[in-house]
Amino acid sequence: MFCKNCGKEIDNNAYVCPNCGVKVKDELAERRERQAATDLEADSGSKAGWGILSFLIPIVGLILFLMWKTERPKTASVCGKCALAAVIVEVIAVIIYVIIAVAVIGALT
Repeated sequence: MFCKNCGKEIDNNAYVCPNCGVKVKDELAERRERQAATDLEADSGSKAGWGILSFLIPIVGLILFLMWKTERPKTASVCGKCALAAVIVEVIAVIIYVIIAVAVIGALT
């Protein structure tokens, strides 16, 4: 990283330029960077596990999607998609079941 005041190279973690003494990092900006890194770490973990849970219990996936859509958007997206996929699979399974049941009943009569 380079100092915006004197242009000399400084350490990436420096708060003050050792050459000219100008503050290079604001404490609030540093806190925001740390929070963004923490949010990224939290959002990058175990999406597959939440996806599987959402597929097996779609209502959980819907609830997690609604809870996490702003805090953990990637994980929320996975939960929502898996819950939707589970509902679609269940509807298709019911339709197939009804078709088979009608065919069996029709063959018996």
